[in-house]
Amino acid sequence: MTMRLTVEPITLHLKTPFRIAHGTSTARYNVLVHLGDGVGEAALAPQYGYTQADVAAYVEGLDLDALGGDDPLALEESLDRLPAGPPPARAAVDVALHDLWGRRLGHPLYRLWGLSPARCPLSSLTLSIAADEQDMRRQVREARGFPILKLKLGSGDVALDEALVRAARQETDVRLCVDANSAWSVDEAAGVIPRLAAYDLLFIEQPIAAAEVQDWHALRRRLPSDMPPLVADESVHQAADITALVGAVDGVNIKLAKAGGLGEARCMITLARALGMRVMLGCMVESSVGITAAVHLAPLADWADLDGNLSILADPYDGARMTQGRLDFPDGPGLGVTRRSEREQDGNETGK
Repeated sequence: MTMRLTVEPITLHLKTPFRIAHGTSTARYNVLVHLGDGVGEAALAPQYGYTQADVAAYVEGLDLDALGGDDPLALEESLDRLPAGPPPARAAVDVALHDLWGRRLGHPLYRLWGLSPARCPLSSLTLSIAADEQDMRRQVREARGFPILKLKLGSGDVALDEALVRAARQETDVRLCVDANSAWSVDEAAGVIPRLAAYDLLFIEQPIAAAEVQDWHALRRRLPSDMPPLVADESVHQAADITALVGAVDGVNIKLAKAGGLGEARCMITLARALGMRVMLGCMVESSVGITAAVHLAPLADWADLDGNLSILADPYDGARMTQGRLDFPDGPGLGVTRRSEREQDGNETGK
């Protein structure tokens, strides 16, 4: 493979501090990987512990000749030859390979996969853990026009978490879903979920800690049958994690940075469907490179949570866009992303 493979560390500054149960961020330190004309992104969420140096070490250790052989269009062969390593790093190379493949063939990824943007679900907009009920009401008002809001919970006080959902529901009649990011114990989740169900939630995501699969089954046994769907996020990284959750969760949140790229994400979607689970396509805080890569798969999902680029200043790329929850697919080949000038990046700082 006679092309360059380069690493570009990027700092994504957030428009406002973003608080979830794992902590508060004001910036994320991601990595862009360039493979010839292709580009991919390693989204580095702090809770998973991977660094820009980890991504650089993985990429710099790749043997391009062994990876791609003589044919850059032999995508599946190249993906099969990717070595194990940090999932975000592998995801960046996987996406760059897909982007290069699509560019060489002259079509967007979704078209090469035979997918229709018309089947794409609306995306939610995520609201940070609110300091109090007044703060939650303010965030909801500022998000007016979005049809689905995801409320981050996990404040450390389950009663406050419930009060925040109640305040949001009093403020709006749009669809609401919640994500506790592993914050509750099984006892806390079993107590609060039936009360949260009264607020007509689309789903409840990762209410309990990720490590113990049996806790999911214990929680399911303690809940009434008419609860909102339970969705696993931190508990599911790759396809091998899904089968253990059959009967305990109703859906899985698939993210490219967890899965290790588009190839594994497609396998996960197929497996989840075969096991009767619903599928969410989610994201980290990412530029339009990472978000657009996931958008190409969105027609295969029941739910989309692909708003990670809306929270950043100076997005270095232009790609898929969201208009009040509707995801607009780029028409260009591969990912369809284009590099923005510094002037264009500065102009992005004021809008969503």
